Amino acid sequence: MPALLACVPDAWGPKFGTESGAVTRTRTGPNEIAFRAPAHIALVMFTPQPNREIALNSSRKTVTLAPVGTIEVVPAEADLFARWRVAKENLLVAHDQHRLAQLAGAEFQNEDFEFQPPRPGFVDQQALLLANLIRAEFQRGEAANDLCFDALITLFGTHLLRSYSSFSARPRPLLSGGLSPRAWRAVTDYIHANLSESLSVGRLAELAGLSPSHFLRAFRQTSGQAPHQYVVTQRLALVERLTKTTDMPFAAVAKAAGFSSNSHMTATMKRTRGVTPNNLRRDDRR
Repeated sequence: MPALLACVPDAWGPKFGTESGAVTRTRTGPNEIAFRAPAHIALVMFTPQPNREIALNSSRKTVTLAPVGTIEVVPAEADLFARWRVAKENLLVAHDQHRLAQLAGAEFQNEDFEFQPPRPGFVDQQALLLANLIRAEFQRGEAANDLCFDALITLFGTHLLRSYSSFSARPRPLLSGGLSPRAWRAVTDYIHANLSESLSVGRLAELAGLSPSHFLRAFRQTSGQAPHQYVVTQRLALVERLTKTTDMPFAAVAKAAGFSSNSHMTATMKRTRGVTPNNLRRDDRR
């Protein structure tokens, strides 16, 4: 999925891909870029860019003040040119055309849509909030959570569809209530059976028979936790069980519980429980 952002130089910042799309937090400048978008891309400014030049599907460049929170939406296959004259930091989120069409189908029962990009310099506080949450996950480094990234990218895609697409004028359905007992059982059974695998919001929502945004809301209402928090809790419970009842090497325990490495597992357990797997095994066998 980071290939969705191949148009952005790797040197500008870290990239992360999930089933829902890809994100990169870029820091560079002064600089410029020109590309044909390989995916639906949105950019959110973390720092102001005075006298930013931008052209979308045009040779005519618009010069604008781009404050913090400015959003730019670049539909797939669109030609973009941008130039900035100061060092800048921003977030780019890319959604594969097919994946975003599936999300539109789940949210609006229609996979056909067109993006309607906002005017240059338009500030979107909700997009900035989501972008800051994604940036915070980047700042976790190796401890970053795949499912959290996936959920945030999904929510960002839903926000783009609701605010900047041909669906934006539609009334939004009123949704309430948590997961039904059947849906809760289907989702949690799947999670427990696949703790070693990469989990996605899209797949969990499909099992619950809900759109991704409704699923995220209903799951939290039912469990009191976001899906990624619930998954981390279950993974750590498995780590504790395997640590105390087997002699598996910690690298194997980490893999079985869905952590990217022993250090990722150890850091997560230390941060959330104040103890390490090594401590648990040593204390259990005294």
